Amino acid sequence: MYIICLLIYFSLLISIGILLNKRNKDFDSFFYANRKLNKYLILFTVTASWFGAASTIATIEDAMKNGFSSIWLIGMPTLITIIIFILISKRIKEINFQSLPNFLENYYNKFVSDLSMILIYIYMILLSASQFVAFGKFISVFINKGYAFSVIAGTIVVIIYSSFGGYLSVVFTDFVQFLMLSSSFVLIFLLNSNKIKAINLSSFNILKGFDNNILITISFVLGWTISPIIWQRIASSKDTKASKKGLSYSLIAFFILYSLVILSGILLGNKNFGLYIKVLSPLFSYFIFIGIASAIMSTADTAINIASLTFVKDILKTKNKRVVFYSRIGIILSGLLSLLISLRFESIIKVLGISSEIMAEGLFIPGMYALFFKEKRPIAGSLSLIFGGGFALMVFLNNYGLDLPLPQWPNSLPYGIGISLFSFLIGNIIDKKRNLK
Repeated sequence: MYIICLLIYFSLLISIGILLNKRNKDFDSFFYANRKLNKYLILFTVTASWFGAASTIATIEDAMKNGFSSIWLIGMPTLITIIIFILISKRIKEINFQSLPNFLENYYNKFVSDLSMILIYIYMILLSASQFVAFGKFISVFINKGYAFSVIAGTIVVIIYSSFGGYLSVVFTDFVQFLMLSSSFVLIFLLNSNKIKAINLSSFNILKGFDNNILITISFVLGWTISPIIWQRIASSKDTKASKKGLSYSLIAFFILYSLVILSGILLGNKNFGLYIKVLSPLFSYFIFIGIASAIMSTADTAINIASLTFVKDILKTKNKRVVFYSRIGIILSGLLSLLISLRFESIIKVLGISSEIMAEGLFIPGMYALFFKEKRPIAGSLSLIFGGGFALMVFLNNYGLDLPLPQWPNSLPYGIGISLFSFLIGNIIDKKRNLK
């Protein structure tokens, strides 16, 4: 029966993609929905695209062991990041954002653009891979087809509806997925609310494991602030007012959702989350099963869409009438690369953490400087990307089998950020001296 539920859900997603197929005629329609999204669509797509595998499965499992300190895992970084985006959304809307490498090329130079393009593409592939890892692990508990089969099935479905409907299909499926995932966690909480009085006060200690948690939070906040995901959503809004209100609504939604997830994890105790869902009454079990799957798929399709955006706009630099065709090629290619990585890694947080580190150490400092300062610093941007991003890539390769004496994520973060900042400052001095000549 779980397979039937999954097939019905997959059919719905694919149908939405096919129905929206004719609306994709050029770059702006395929990747920005013609920049006409209202505040409610911004709310749905921001919340659903962000609330993925780590927000659901990883957080609830961590909450079972660590209580409210799990807020630092994904919840706190998310809330801080959304607040930052509310503050800077006006500036992002003003620059007529198309892609981050394109923005950096206009500010720095082509070298910075090309290097950032590589980092962003790797980041998006890793992000989508982390979702497929979660999807494979979660679904395989219910359908008994194995991890690899589940990952491959999820990847194929995301590729199909994303390639047909583009960003607009992501937005509309996000609406469905937002309703499903939020309803699922409300249901889980209500089913276990009778245990609230039995919660141990120690579960509310949010400072447990603070040294490690603060590094995770900083890594995610820096990486996500420069991630194109919310930049794309701000740019696709009809105006600054719509983006700010949509983000503000999503901030409230995130606070409620993370509270529900963590409380549910505490109430569930040491139960296996997947097995807990399986033993519920059939109606509740099938509904929550699809709700969790929705949360995972909504982040995976977003990451693949932006990976394709980078592929078309920055790698191929496509400007002709076949941009939609190449965009679909980009989605297929990105999906397959994500699939290969998800079959190699099987840790959601590890893959997500390494991917955020690449963005934090490679792009945060030059990206934020370019957004708010007029003086162009091409050498500073280049050095920061080379050394900060290079360090992050070495940490990534270390996790892939390269045996180097480097700290693991998140302990590697202070070193990478320090290298990125120091490189930028040295480059800034050189840029100033060149300008004086």
